[in-house]
Amino acid sequence: MTETADGHARKFNEIDAPPQIRVSASQSAEISLTWKISRSGNPARFEREDGYLMCLRRTNVPKNPRRIDGRSVVMPRMAHGQSLLADLNRKHTKTIHTAISCISFHVSRGAIDRFLEEHGLPKVAFLRAVQGAALDDPMIENLGNCLLPAFQRPEAANQLFVDYVALALLAHLVTRYGEREITMPPARGGLAPWQERRTKEMLLASIDGKIGLDELAKGCGLSRSHFARAFKTTTGMSPLRWLHVQRINRAKDLLLNSALPVDQIALQCGFADQSHFTRAFLKAVNATPGAWRRRGAR
Repeated sequence: MTETADGHARKFNEIDAPPQIRVSASQSAEISLTWKISRSGNPARFEREDGYLMCLRRTNVPKNPRRIDGRSVVMPRMAHGQSLLADLNRKHTKTIHTAISCISFHVSRGAIDRFLEEHGLPKVAFLRAVQGAALDDPMIENLGNCLLPAFQRPEAANQLFVDYVALALLAHLVTRYGEREITMPPARGGLAPWQERRTKEMLLASIDGKIGLDELAKGCGLSRSHFARAFKTTTGMSPLRWLHVQRINRAKDLLLNSALPVDQIALQCGFADQSHFTRAFLKAVNATPGAWRRRGAR
């Protein structure tokens, strides 16, 4: 585990880690910027916490397997300059059998909330971390490259400059990938804002739907029947229907922004198989996944 400046342990574990270099330009309990160079591949595990990790690749990384909440996911090949956004509310385990170099930006949920409050921005429910898809985001690449001199000579780094780059990265992530919270006051008898956020996080962490009303209700401190009524009052739909909409939205994102085959997208979006996915997608958008992808690429 790595240690933050105030002694807090980051929830990142390397398993039998080989020799590597770590250079931290900025590190606190809530935000850290790290340049990591591994001389050879190594298994690693990201423990669950309420936050996000953005990794900017400085080398090409071949297709590699990882497990997210116990589900097998094949990560596509990532090129130099591409990035990956991981939701640390989910448990990630990965193994990359090659040397890697990446700039990592770790941010807690508390840091996101305080940043938005300080700047008078609307709250976000979560960051849209598409599992199994690489991001082609020039802003992340450019901001990450700005940090290279600080990583190469940390003893001479301008801390104020590093802090501003970190804030710029945070601003970009919440404006580009933030899903806004409902700003209207909840209807009478609905969920409290924290209950709504907690429920949606739990549902998205179990995208395959293998989570029951009992567990969701317990996470909100409510009875099952009270929770079911309150969720529908707040969102206008049942938890099952809400999750189905999120599956379709995630599938659309992967169809447009990744080269993953349709069968792999089906699994990553929680559908039983490609046939199940095709039927659900056709019913939702009146087009098959393949036809919708071709139409969106034009």
